Amino acid sequence: MIIRSINWAAGLSTFAAVLAVGIGLPMQASAQVQAVPREGVSFNDTVTARVTVETVDEDSRTVAITLPSGRTVVMPVAAGVTNLSKIDDGSLATVTYTEVVTMLNLRQKGPGSQEARRDQMSAKPDPLDVATGRFTLTVVGVDLARNTVSVISGVGGAVRTYAATSVAKQDMLKKIKVGDVVIGMTTPLTITSITK
Repeated sequence: MIIRSINWAAGLSTFAAVLAVGIGLPMQASAQVQAVPREGVSFNDTVTARVTVETVDEDSRTVAITLPSGRTVVMPVAAGVTNLSKIDDGSLATVTYTEVVTMLNLRQKGPGSQEARRDQMSAKPDPLDVATGRFTLTVVGVDLARNTVSVISGVGGAVRTYAATSVAKQDMLKKIKVGDVVIGMTTPLTITSITK
């Protein structure tokens, strides 16, 4: 019984000593690791792309497609689309869909920033980035008079221009400049058209 009490007291003393050391550490040591604040802005977009139709579910009005990026998504189909029965599984189709594009302004600084940018702008995207809809773009134009931002993928392609229609989006435009690398996410919403 006495040995258990001694072990319990020793354990409690060790815990108290560790707690005292933790409290006594300077705040700078714990402040070294902190999240980088990221300001983001979202835009609604309409995309038309040639895709592979993985499967069509007429009952639930959903279609699973593989986008040109390699990402496979399942999306609901708008009520105005009436030709689902004519779309075969495994076929190629042209779809128009709406999506939300959320961009984060990440002018990266500090150790490893150059390597991180190089990785993000790689011609071979990370499979996890593809699967989640994460992207990396370079800002190629900011027009404050028209409240637009133009971006291009790190591997090239078409320049996409987004309009800042709210005060928050317009404030975001003032914080980015040509050459900035922005990352973000795309969230597909609804298929509004599908044709063979």
